Amino acid sequence: MIQVLFNGNQSYEMLVDTGASNTVITPVMAELLGVLPTGRTKADTPSQKGVELDIGLVRSVSIDGAVASNIPVAIAPALDIGLLGQDFFGRYDVTIKQDVIEFRERSAS
Repeated sequence: MIQVLFNGNQSYEMLVDTGASNTVITPVMAELLGVLPTGRTKADTPSQKGVELDIGLVRSVSIDGAVASNIPVAIAPALDIGLLGQDFFGRYDVTIKQDVIEFRERSAS
């Protein structure tokens, strides 16, 4: 679990999901962030294949200086907590320790 700041002013606790390609938020988060559905996608979850989800756009997602802008997010009615996916942390080296998760931007090779 990690605190994630959306749009520079709203913080939510989310799970860092190393197996998730995309970031997924709850309907409550979408409503409070003002995320409007702009399309739909199909996704495979641990319990179901081909689940249809609304997609919306978040202006920014940040964690301790690690920032991504204009991130498409899926809105999953079945979730009680959001999932931070590889679309956010894919360009970072991620270290998961007992009580902290570190994001270090990869240097260009």
